Amino acid sequence: MEWRTRLPLFRTMLQGLELRRILEVGCNRGHNLVALSEIFGPSTEIAGVEPNPHARALARAASPLTSILAGHAYELPFRDRSFDLVFTWGVLIHVPLRSLGDALAEIHRVSAGYVLAVEYFAERETRIPYRGQDDLLWKRDFLRHYLEKFPDLALVRQGRWGHEHGADRVNWWLLRREVRAREGPTGRDG
Repeated sequence: MEWRTRLPLFRTMLQGLELRRILEVGCNRGHNLVALSEIFGPSTEIAGVEPNPHARALARAASPLTSILAGHAYELPFRDRSFDLVFTWGVLIHVPLRSLGDALAEIHRVSAGYVLAVEYFAERETRIPYRGQDDLLWKRDFLRHYLEKFPDLALVRQGRWGHEHGADRVNWWLLRREVRAREGPTGRDG
């Protein structure tokens, strides 16, 4: 997909958000990073993490104003709450269920404000044959996985993109990390 087709999609999903630091987990060739650089400009630090060395090289060439690091969703090389927005686009669909909680926990850990998931949706986990194998792609209810695992996340907005938008048929969910009250003198939230 050409990065310019993602501009109106990101503008809709991120409308009205003040973002100074953005991380894409699984940035592949960097198309999303280029689009976000166009929207937010040089005042916003944009980074990507990608495990595939070839894709990383393509991302660095495509988006020289962004930071592209080696890494994967299970162990992000950043401090807690490092980014205003952490997102995936077609990445969680490739994470086996036994590892999904670890990936979601890392995304949640490095987000100080928002989490965006743009993924294939199914109410029940559904295996999809991919590149001749049955254990590489799943449709799931990623919103439910996030909300069940992290009570401090709240849905801000959601939607769907399709071929008419220049995207695969995906659902998207923008979640905000709620600020919790500091623990009171009894050690309980109060």
